[in-house]
Amino acid sequence: MYLFRGDLGCMLYTGDFRWELGCDEARRAKQDLLDALDGDTIDVLYLDNTYCHPSLNFPPRPVVAEQVIDIIRSHPDHEVIIGVDTLGKEDLLLHISRALQTKIWVWPQRLQTIHLLGIDENRDIFTTQTSLTRIRAVPRYSVTIDNLEALNTVCPTIGILPSAIPCLWKSSEGKAKSKGRSSVKSIRSSGRGEGLTEMDCNPLSPPKLFDKDSYTLPYSEHACFSELEDFMHTVRPWTVSGIVSSSFCYVNPRHHFRHLCLDNNVNDETDMTPIKNKGRDNDKLTPKRWRNGSVTPKERKVRISSSSLYRSKVTMKRKECCGARINDTEEHIGVT
Repeated sequence: MYLFRGDLGCMLYTGDFRWELGCDEARRAKQDLLDALDGDTIDVLYLDNTYCHPSLNFPPRPVVAEQVIDIIRSHPDHEVIIGVDTLGKEDLLLHISRALQTKIWVWPQRLQTIHLLGIDENRDIFTTQTSLTRIRAVPRYSVTIDNLEALNTVCPTIGILPSAIPCLWKSSEGKAKSKGRSSVKSIRSSGRGEGLTEMDCNPLSPPKLFDKDSYTLPYSEHACFSELEDFMHTVRPWTVSGIVSSSFCYVNPRHHFRHLCLDNNVNDETDMTPIKNKGRDNDKLTPKRWRNGSVTPKERKVRISSSSLYRSKVTMKRKECCGARINDTEEHIGVT
């Protein structure tokens, strides 16, 4: 996290974070944050609002990591592919390697990124040699039905996708029923205080359906709603703003956390419709009305003000030139 103090006040930028206070290290990190604030009020909190919705709750990462290990152990004769992004979830891969006492295969570019992060400097955890391990971390987009079916023709293989993206939980179930396939096996925590995962979002472009040999688990680097709520209770900022402007289920954090802000009298009527779905169902029924009251873009163009037109031209010029060049008109003074 980044804490700024200056003429504009006190600002805290969370970045991508989890607020898991179940271990001593996390509790120390919380105390470090409070010590850094030193009793000051945060004027503006820039919050990771990726999963800022009451239905988006999932267990802490250590709980999900153990579930991943249990799945791998229950398939001792299977090859295992784990879908990951080009960055992130290194802690999960390290935990799997240490718990199962095995190396993990990664593709060369991913291995380079891991070394740049200062992870596995002794090179005893990650490898690019497929013959050394049955567990492989592959790009997330490659964990598809077709690839899994092809791999299973060679040897038994299961796929694991550690992700809390809502569309993976909702859409796969519906598409499985429509195609007669088995839906994704979602591992849900029923333990006390760990929460269940309920994804209600309807994404615009859901990914491919996973086959019977696939598992998806809500392992995420982003805080779930209950963690965000507890974090807001802890810091109590003057106001809050989301750092994610578009997501599968975007909600302005002020909608749910306005009562936890000191400036809780601000009237913020937030549109809770996912951005990618806005206007999809209603465009044919009701004409879209622009802010100035016009119905069509042509009418809006007629009513646009000269100042707005000037700003638009300046913006386009900046995008085209990627900056501005300042001519140096000062005289150069020779040095002897």
